Amino acid sequence: MLSYHMPLPGPWEFRFDDQSDWRPIAVPGCWEDAGFVKDRSGPAWYRTSFVIPHELEGRRLFLHFGAVSYHCEAFIVRDSGDMCSIGTHTGMWDAFDLEIGDAAAPGEHVTLLVRVEKPASLSDGPESASLPGRFPLRETLAGFLPYVWGHSHGGIWQEVALIACGATRFLDAWVHGAPDGHIFVEAELDGPARVTLELYRPDGSFILSAEEDAVRVETASGIRYRLHMDGPTSDARLWSPDDPALYRAVLRAGYDDRIELRFGLRSFDADGATLRLNGAPIYPRMILSWGWRWETFAPNPGPERVRADFERLKRMGYNGIKCCLWFPPRYYFDLADELGMLLWIELPMWLPRVTDHFRRQTPVEYERLVRQARRHPSVVLYSLGCELGKDVGADILGSLYAMTRSMCGDALVRDNSGSGEAYGGLLNEFAQYYDYHFYADLHFFRGLLDAFSPRWRPAQPWLFGEYCDYDTFRDLRRYRRADGSRPWWLSADLAINPTGARWTNEAPFLEERLRAQGLWERSAELEAFSYAHGLLHRKWTIETTRMYREVSGYVITGEADTPITSAGMWDATGALKYDPTEFRRFNNDLVALIGWDRRRDWVRGGDRAAFWDVWSYNAGTLVRPHVIVSHYGAQGGPARAAWSIAFDDEAPFASGDIVASHDVMPGDVREIGVAEFTAPDVSAPLRAMFRVSLNVGTQRTDNAWPIWFFPANPWATMRNVAIYDPLGRLRDLTRLAPQVVEVTHADLRSEAGARVDLHAAPFVVVASAWTRALSMYTRGGGRVVLLQDGDGPPGPVATAAMPFWREALRVCEPHPAWGDFPHDGWAGLQFFGCATDCALDTQPLDGLTRPILRRIDTRTTAVHDYAAEVVWGEGRLIVSTLRIYGGAGEQPSGIGRNTSAAYLLLCWVKYLGSKR
Repeated sequence: MLSYHMPLPGPWEFRFDDQSDWRPIAVPGCWEDAGFVKDRSGPAWYRTSFVIPHELEGRRLFLHFGAVSYHCEAFIVRDSGDMCSIGTHTGMWDAFDLEIGDAAAPGEHVTLLVRVEKPASLSDGPESASLPGRFPLRETLAGFLPYVWGHSHGGIWQEVALIACGATRFLDAWVHGAPDGHIFVEAELDGPARVTLELYRPDGSFILSAEEDAVRVETASGIRYRLHMDGPTSDARLWSPDDPALYRAVLRAGYDDRIELRFGLRSFDADGATLRLNGAPIYPRMILSWGWRWETFAPNPGPERVRADFERLKRMGYNGIKCCLWFPPRYYFDLADELGMLLWIELPMWLPRVTDHFRRQTPVEYERLVRQARRHPSVVLYSLGCELGKDVGADILGSLYAMTRSMCGDALVRDNSGSGEAYGGLLNEFAQYYDYHFYADLHFFRGLLDAFSPRWRPAQPWLFGEYCDYDTFRDLRRYRRADGSRPWWLSADLAINPTGARWTNEAPFLEERLRAQGLWERSAELEAFSYAHGLLHRKWTIETTRMYREVSGYVITGEADTPITSAGMWDATGALKYDPTEFRRFNNDLVALIGWDRRRDWVRGGDRAAFWDVWSYNAGTLVRPHVIVSHYGAQGGPARAAWSIAFDDEAPFASGDIVASHDVMPGDVREIGVAEFTAPDVSAPLRAMFRVSLNVGTQRTDNAWPIWFFPANPWATMRNVAIYDPLGRLRDLTRLAPQVVEVTHADLRSEAGARVDLHAAPFVVVASAWTRALSMYTRGGGRVVLLQDGDGPPGPVATAAMPFWREALRVCEPHPAWGDFPHDGWAGLQFFGCATDCALDTQPLDGLTRPILRRIDTRTTAVHDYAAEVVWGEGRLIVSTLRIYGGAGEQPSGIGRNTSAAYLLLCWVKYLGSKR
């Protein structure tokens, strides 16, 4: 905050270089938001007129620009027509000042002209040709936003103001404090001055004042004057997310040059894998923000909107935000300081093309940005870029890392978020913490954690710089305005919605596809299902993460829906998708978790880990959830848990209390006891909720998980079931149903020497592979359940590789084959043991198939099936890519341990057995 600050708000006037007519435009703002073409890089001209106040006589005058994208030159035009350039600037994120000097004097009416060029976008995706322009996108630090909506925003997107100072002005100032109350002041000035410092407490009361002369030094930029002051203050009140106490410093130099800064007393460091704020463990739970604002294009929505976003993120349990490949306006930092939101600043290096311009410009911009960010106690982490490949080597990252480390105080720094190991970049990293980006199907996630755990590597914090996305289904009917129009990013008109740098632009075509597939009228239902899917996906992933003491924090993808992904906490209307209370149960300082016993198998002469369906149990089975606490709250103390399990709308059928034998301290991840009970006797499958209420000292939390219960020995009465198992995946079924018979090609063909006459009784054949013999058997009237593997022999239905849990809806369509299998219309954790990485393409068999379990891609709306009934000649079969036999990742080892999947198979067999 300076002593004189006169904003120059819009409307200004605007035109492109080859146009003659001026049109009004908002400043701050960008030309795309004003309706000008999105894929044109300029040059463009801005102009406005103002009178320089008389009272500024004798002062130095500057024009302050909050940010301009990307390169600009400013001119002052006097009423006489004289035009004078007052300077240029390159870089789209940082604030800068241009001195007016002799170009104009107080009392004059002047016109300000600003010539602007933004990064020239790409024509059709990240690897496509560049559009015309002086500054190709990939040679600039444009960040990720162009890949979100196609282009960089262009123009004067933050405030412009006239500012004034005395003969000497502050070029930079940084005030920061330590938990012991020690305060450090650093400043750089462009002339000699005696600097006065005033300090004020968070409540506004005065602490002290001090004076000191700035010292003359020679720098690469010329002669500068630097100031270092430090000293203690009493009654220190520390800054933290729970108590974001802000002190205030006022610095004065010479004639009425004044700068005011808010700062916090805090420290941030690492003790092995533990991050510490003010010496106490802290667990960053951040949301990934790309700065996307579809309403304004530029990431400058204003303080009120940012405050509202921060406050609802805090309600969901988040304590921080990762600014991923963009740099926010100053008020964003100020609000993070004020509200206690930790910030991870990821500097905007993404898919760069390393040219001479890039090499020269990057360190210049990074120094400016770090100087601006380091003033804020909320900033605790930096990364120099994201998912960088081999093109960005040690010659670039090493020097940038050293510079950032030297400037940023006690914040932690790394070169490449995501790691060179995972993205083909620099392997000998420059980093103070480990950082990976895991976007995984649930059953493979724990394996990733085990494989990437640092273990024997140097002890450092381990953070997920982004992970845990889930794209929800968009009910596009909610995006129609009263006049029938829709947001620009849903337009198929390339003049309105050009593809640009995006590698995907699916949104404009979703409605047409949904209508063609008969799904348009089901949009509300599908959106609700996807929100349930999303909550499950986030909960399971985050809870699994919290069980690993090696993990120090995470960043969840992402904050808001964008044109290329719908993985936001809120949709494009700004509506939250998840209930904050539910989300906070697993995204908070104190979280209750459950784990399970371990088992092993002796297989082919050696031990192997054995998994089972921990979410499903047959009646009479012993169930043993281990109650675990992940604690990063402020207090330690005795831990106590109350647990219960009950069917919906019924009293608990089991409950108990657990008192830990030890105190739980901040930073602990540990078991506090086991809840043990016997699975109840049920005549049909039922879901129950296992609930835990947990106290550590005076801190309390609760959590809940679904567990399904099935009848004991449900296969016992089944007859006339055969196994045809060329791939050797189904033999475990005999553990559940010894009466099941195994058949061969000869049995299917009824050849001489056949051991089983499949036509003498209404057999249902469960098969692991599609063969000519099985096809002929089915055509002749047979009934078959085919478990078709995308990596195995081709089947009657083509398959396609795709994730099960991510980017998709799993809809249980109305079909009698479900029998009494429990579901709520969508596939939850009762499908954990049979999740698959391929699906059926049933579209070519239109009219011959009926879906059972359907997959709807939430990004493209492409429809596939995980299970479908198929008419095959005179016979019928259920074809499924579900892994009823488990075995992928931490799925159950075989059908015999895959309780829920085995029951689903039974339902299918019963259904086909009845179709005679």
